[in-house]
Order: sequence, then C-alpha cells, then structure tokens
Amino acid sequence: MTSVLLTLPVVVSLGIAVLAFFLRRKARAVEWVSVGGAVVLFGVAGLLLSDISALGPQAVAFGQWMAPFGIVFIADNTSAAMVIITAIIGLGIVIYAMADLKEKRSYTLYHVLFHVLLAGVYGAFLTGDLFNLYVWFEVMLIASFGLMVLDAPKVQIDGAVKYVVLNLISTLVFLLAIGLVYGASGTLNMADLHVKAVLIPKDTQAVLGALLLFAFAIKSALFPLFAWLPASYHTLPSVVVALFAALLTKVGVYALLGCLP
Repeated sequence: MTSVLLTLPVVVSLGIAVLAFFLRRKARAVEWVSVGGAVVLFGVAGLLLSDISALGPQAVAFGQWMAPFGIVFIADNTSAAMVIITAIIGLGIVIYAMADLKEKRSYTLYHVLFHVLLAGVYGAFLTGDLFNLYVWFEVMLIASFGLMVLDAPKVQIDGAVKYVVLNLISTLVFLLAIGLVYGASGTLNMADLHVKAVLIPKDTQAVLGALLLFAFAIKSALFPLFAWLPASYHTLPSVVVALFAALLTKVGVYALLGCLP
C-alpha cells in the first residue's frame, strides 16, 4: 500500500494536468478536475504521512532495479510532511485561482501548469537520487516559466527571462556537479552517496559541495544569488506569487539539506 502511495502524488498531479489540458475549453470542468484532484492529493498525502509515521521510512523502486542502481522514491517523516504541506498549499492555490485568475484569457492553462509544477515539487521531495532530482527541477522550471509568460505584459516577460536565464545557469552547474559526483563516487543514489562520501578526497568533496551549493542557492534565492526573485515576483498575479514563494524556493533549500553529509 505504501509503495503505491509513494507514486500517487506525482502520477495523480500529472494525470490532473493532462485531463485539464484536454478540457481546457470548458472552464467549469477544469475547475472541478483541478479542485477535485487537489482534494484527492491531500487525502493521498495524509495517508502517506500516516503510513510513514506508523511504519517508518519507506521506498519503492521502479522497473525492478533496486537502489542504488535503479530509480527510487523514498519517504521519511520529513519528506512525507513536505508532501502534505505541498498538498495543502496546492489545494489553497487552485481554489483561490478561481477568483484571482477567472478573467484571464488563459485561465484554464493556469490550472494545467499548477498541477505540472506540483508534480515536479512532489517528485523533488520524494526522489532518492540526484539525477532524478535534476529531472524534477526541470519539470518545475518549465511549468513555472509557463506560468510567468501566460497573458504576460512586457515587464512580466522581462522578469520571466531573468528568472529562466539564472535558473538555467543553476541547472547547468547542477548537471556538472551530478557528473562529477558520479565520477568520484560511482553512484547518484543519495543514501548510497552519504555512505561513500568518506571515500571521496576532501578537496574533491569541497569542489562538489561548492557546485551543489551554488546551484541550489540560485534555486533557493539565497543571498547574493537572488537577483531573479525581485525581478520577477512583483510582476506576477498574486496567486502565482503565492505558489512560487511557498514552494519553489523551499524545494531548493530541501534539496541542499538532503545533499549534506
């Protein structure tokens, strides 16, 4: 049961996004799908947190390739708590969007992108290896950029370009760090990496740590790498800003803490 619950936040979010996209010409149907799906995700997150509290940390491997070789989702008390916080925020966002964005020409597409972004956030909180963390960061980047440019005036486009350029730099540095981590340790699984970290020379550890810190500091808008945040947030609809402020930068901090030895 827990193995199914581990995958449901991502699968359900992507399913909602696909269904909402095909119904995008019917605003009322999209609202029902979006809000109803967010309620389901809240229930799934609650069940996951309950199971993890009762049974302890759980993991599921995809394609029968076990860790550290395969793709795994892992949930402990911290990640399960982050999942249910995300579900609560997501539910509040899609409800508020019905009032805040109703008059937007691309109103239904906002709901589509909200759920794609939430899928990326869920994936980032649950993934057990660095490369898939990179993949979920890219899902979040694509969805967040889409939210920035929907029905956007020129000043909002300018902010979106600054956001995406700086985050692409972060992505490239993160990808470089991933390659170097694999070359130094032979693994990208985070649990296995913590075990093998003692075998990596101290100077190599310092370089890898600096690269990861730089990449996640941009995504977390940490000083002094926060230029994209004031350039973009003030131009966005309030519900989009609420989603970004509540989740996007927090995922970067969570990822940074997860990579610490």
